[in-house]
Amino acid sequence: MTEVAAATLSTPPPPRTRNLALLAFIVLSLSVSMATTQEETPEIGSPLYWALVIGAALLPLLDVGAIYRTLFGRGLLLLGFALTAGSWHLLTGDLRVVLQLGLMVWVAAWLSSDNARLCVRDLLGVYLASVVVGVALWLLTDLNQWGLVPGTTAEHYGVWRVSYFSNIAMSAMLSLAVTMVLTRTMASARAHSLVLGLALYFLVFSFVRTALIALLLYVALRWWFARQDHPSPRSLFWTALLVGIGINLMIATTNVVLEHLQEFPVISRLFLRGETGLTPEEIREQAYRPWLWMQHLILFETSPFLMGLGVFEFSEVQPEALLVGTTPAGNEALLTRLLATYGLPALLFVLYLISRLRESARQCDLWACACFPPIILLVMQWGNFFHPTDAIGAIFFLMIVHGSKAFADDASALPASEGPVTDLDEAAAHPQPLGNEVDGAAQAKESEAGVQARTLAPGRNAAIHPVPGQS
Repeated sequence: MTEVAAATLSTPPPPRTRNLALLAFIVLSLSVSMATTQEETPEIGSPLYWALVIGAALLPLLDVGAIYRTLFGRGLLLLGFALTAGSWHLLTGDLRVVLQLGLMVWVAAWLSSDNARLCVRDLLGVYLASVVVGVALWLLTDLNQWGLVPGTTAEHYGVWRVSYFSNIAMSAMLSLAVTMVLTRTMASARAHSLVLGLALYFLVFSFVRTALIALLLYVALRWWFARQDHPSPRSLFWTALLVGIGINLMIATTNVVLEHLQEFPVISRLFLRGETGLTPEEIREQAYRPWLWMQHLILFETSPFLMGLGVFEFSEVQPEALLVGTTPAGNEALLTRLLATYGLPALLFVLYLISRLRESARQCDLWACACFPPIILLVMQWGNFFHPTDAIGAIFFLMIVHGSKAFADDASALPASEGPVTDLDEAAAHPQPLGNEVDGAAQAKESEAGVQARTLAPGRNAAIHPVPGQS
């Protein structure tokens, strides 16, 4: 057996550019979402619920080899999360939370595998199809209470708000994801300008505040990274990480600022539902997310051995009641919810997300680094979208774990094992160590090794180089 043949047998197959199982997962999830109203979610045990769960459990089986390699490679932190948290709750007899954890890690590992890629044209086809179906449902059924053009929505919903989903947040979040994917490059934005305009229309006129803040944050970071001359991996990493943390800390302290600005009608209308004269505590609870984070942290701190509570109904265990008189779901903040549920092992999941940002920074993937902070904002504000059966959360997760390599402009335009070039800045083509310090002697040695490699015969050269696309 030749060395080339041996190398072929000993290495995993190159990742596919188009993943039909992943595309089917997205179509299934969006179809179920469009069949439910603003106030509804699929009930546990219902046909829609089982359609989502079975799809999320079975479709990844088509890539089981890639999932295995991921869990024992870049996804080792995910495996550690599953083993530590799963073992603890299995010993406590909470089988339900073990199954939920298993599904979460199973899907996360699938999305993290080399095979998890989306063709942009496929994604746009799904998006446009969802708009067409949404318009048809709006015309033929009563599922969607929102208008399709400003001024046609019922006044108690907000007359200027629009949505083609029956759930306006889904319309805004999917439109945000499409906007971010299409603006990876100027060429992509120009080539799909009509779809980009449509996505921006449904995003902006949804008036979903978190989605709009995420859009502004993304645009600001894209501009900031693009204006820098060869940004270092260290700069990209720390800027993205600190902005992602900082934006959530700012939201956590908004009660102090809004206390002094609530008398202005515009501020009161946008952030406080038109109310004035509120105390800082009342403002914090009306903002809800900061209040929810604190409740989750209290539940985490009071859990046995800081290992989480397992499965719980938030309304039954919340330490404090909301002054606004609502019954919170408690699943809107993913990371703090994971802490309350799984305890300390959930930090391994957080570290995994940070490790993927580090890899994007090392690759000088400017787009991926600009995507990280707004997605972390969504994770902490609309964490229910990151359920393992949710297509919208899956698209955002792909941005974090793979960056621009997750999306190809044309399924046939690229070799199967190569990702698309996504930044005109040539720094994106030259991965560097995160510290951005390269020793001169090491550079000389690397150059000498490169000359020697080029003198090898083609067969030998093919046998010693790793398969492209692996990390």
